[in-house]
Amino acid sequence: MTVHPDDEGLTWGGETDPTHVDALVEEPEPGDHPEGPVGISSPLLVTYGVFGGVFLLFVVGWIIGVQRDTLSIANPFFDFMYRLGEVLAIASPAAWFVGVLFLARDQAAWARILWLLLGVVLLAPWPFILVVGRS
Repeated sequence: MTVHPDDEGLTWGGETDPTHVDALVEEPEPGDHPEGPVGISSPLLVTYGVFGGVFLLFVVGWIIGVQRDTLSIANPFFDFMYRLGEVLAIASPAAWFVGVLFLARDQAAWARILWLLLGVVLLAPWPFILVVGRS
């Protein structure tokens, strides 16, 4: 068999090579299901994105609310604890979002959405919301 020079790169070791064996392909059984990670549906992914945006806005709201705070406490321990509480308040929306997605990953999607809705209610930046409401 002669191979045209232009087609020479399309063959491997000659087509009549007696040592060439085609790879065996195993056909899946009718009842077999492919194993591996299952993807997230598009609507659920968009829902997570919306919740992520809301929690990011909550972080910004907490930062603004904490910056407006003018409270000073004379006792250094109580002042430290108050400031620590402010830092934790700023970090709490992001921690809630990541925590729900990580810790509730084995739960149903509706359960994760309910946990995220609970976080929206509990972690709202009230210092920012109340000051903006008075303006």
